[in-house]
Amino acid sequence: MTAIHERPNRASSKEAASFVEEFDRLEQIREEKLRLLDADFKVKKRAIQKEVDADQKTLLADAKKQGVNKGIIRAITDAQKIKRKAEAMLERAEGKVDDLEDDDREFAVDIRTALGDDFANFGLGAAAVAREEADPEKQDETTAAVVNAVKNSMSDEDWDKAALQPN
Repeated sequence: MTAIHERPNRASSKEAASFVEEFDRLEQIREEKLRLLDADFKVKKRAIQKEVDADQKTLLADAKKQGVNKGIIRAITDAQKIKRKAEAMLERAEGKVDDLEDDDREFAVDIRTALGDDFANFGLGAAAVAREEADPEKQDETTAAVVNAVKNSMSDEDWDKAALQPN
């Protein structure tokens, strides 16, 4: 074992060992508390799942009596669930852009605009598009270059169609 050279600002090896032991004891307490919390969470989650499953089964039985196919109900609710998740993800993504520094945020807006309507529909993207459309003379060089590149890659007819599409 390597000897620890004691100095006025250095703990002895026994003192250092006691810090390690106490730290490890606290870590063990944390692990046990989290394990118990996780087990309790899983029990509560299963109870909620069981309750909702029973309610949905009853509802689907009632719908079947009225002539509504359960596949239709499931298909529509699955689509709505996916839509809610997508909207939440878009909101989080928009927040990430809003948190960027000014130059990076402006560049991100330019990229979104260049990618098309799907990205320009974000709050920040829509504001940038509106700003650029209000005064095309104020377009920065990057945006102007992207717009020109896209415009040059399309026929005049396709460009006009794209301009008429709602956001």
